[in-house]
Amino acid sequence: MKKIALLISSLSFGLLTFGQQLPQSSMYMMNNYLLNPAEGGTEDFIDLQAGYRTQWVSFDEGKGPKTVYFSGHTPLGKHSVTKDTSHNYNNSELENFVKPMGYHGVGGVIFSDDAGHFQTLEIKGSYAYHMPMGKNFFLSFGGFLGIKQSKVDEEIEWNSAGQTDPVASNGEFNTALSPDLTLGIWGYHKKYYFGISSFQVLGNPVQVAPDGSEGELQRHYYFTGGYKFDIVKSSVPTEEIFLVPSTLIKVLPGVPMTLDLNAKINFYHKYWGGVSFRLGNEAESLVLLAGITLKDLVDIGYSYDITLNGLNQVSNGSHEIMVGLRLPNHQHHAPPKQFW
Repeated sequence: MKKIALLISSLSFGLLTFGQQLPQSSMYMMNNYLLNPAEGGTEDFIDLQAGYRTQWVSFDEGKGPKTVYFSGHTPLGKHSVTKDTSHNYNNSELENFVKPMGYHGVGGVIFSDDAGHFQTLEIKGSYAYHMPMGKNFFLSFGGFLGIKQSKVDEEIEWNSAGQTDPVASNGEFNTALSPDLTLGIWGYHKKYYFGISSFQVLGNPVQVAPDGSEGELQRHYYFTGGYKFDIVKSSVPTEEIFLVPSTLIKVLPGVPMTLDLNAKINFYHKYWGGVSFRLGNEAESLVLLAGITLKDLVDIGYSYDITLNGLNQVSNGSHEIMVGLRLPNHQHHAPPKQFW
């Protein structure tokens, strides 16, 4: 157990220098806003979500990484329309022939990630602009801007080989604050979506080691996309069944690329279940997911990660739960994430 604790601590500090520095999530299929700020505003209502993830349960007496997040976003002027004057319609036709205009999306996220001797807190707001590009297709551009606080326990010791040696903690931390910028592009249609985003664009140095040495907030690149296949198609949403395969690719400097392969099936816009395979790094796992939507107002989701590498000998996997609220949703619109 001590060797594994040392390994995790070494990896954690290494993240500040060259590896993955962002919180892990398996429920992102229900909240793509966490992956891309340009997704903010795609709903017809204020989309509020909260999530909690505990990783590597039973590892080191429950001291595995834990993540809490709160997010919210809303559209502004989404259903504004304008007359289409590109053709010579008569007056009566022109009055009835309109097309959607661009609209705005605003929101924010709070992330708290605790990995034992290493802690991060992120608070950031977002803005996105959504442009109609064709029938039922929009392209949006957006960004997160905020502050990231990084903490490392002062009782962590670094030896000459750059390895960490956790010793008894007195609860004191070295703390660093850095501005944080994320940029994203999001394309979406009622049948498919795709997105590209870059986190920690500024690449700021972070000084948290007791000896004064610096780490760096490395840029992370996310590529995601999915497509909706109708299994039972109906003009009545409560009679539909559809399948959405999707993928997420994470590209980080200095570490192997991570690939998530996902499949989610939705029954009647109320129940859904899915499976994911996460491949390409030390966190290889099989993820089982399920969720329910109550009265088109409340979303509840759960995922369980089954570790596929050597950590499964000391861990019982990872759990994540998500609760969402559509406020207000008097017209009971099905949000895009139902299709994605």
